Amino acid sequence: MLEDAAQKWHPTHVQITVLQARDLHPKGKHATNDAYTIIQLGKEKYSTSVVEKSLSPVWKEEASFELPGLLVQDNPEQYQLQLTVMHRSLVGLDKFLGQVGLNLNSIFKNEERRKTE
Repeated sequence: MLEDAAQKWHPTHVQITVLQARDLHPKGKHATNDAYTIIQLGKEKYSTSVVEKSLSPVWKEEASFELPGLLVQDNPEQYQLQLTVMHRSLVGLDKFLGQVGLNLNSIFKNEERRKTE
């Protein structure tokens, strides 16, 4: 039984590609946004570049994160990847545009998905 567990695939890293956002509500001057995305897994963060004057920004940027532990089935620890889109303000605090969370455990459990998705 131990040999079977040793032979199974257990991811240690996750690579994320932020492609785009669509139909964002305008928060900046001239009814547009200067948008960027913050990607967070645990305490690790990555920020994309800023796409200026757009309501549908395109980034196509990648980030890699090391998983803090093994992502195995029946592991009680949940790995939540957060993507937060913000509007960069030149004066004052940046403004929140949207957020999505991805549960990496449920993606790993889905046997039908390719492991590269």
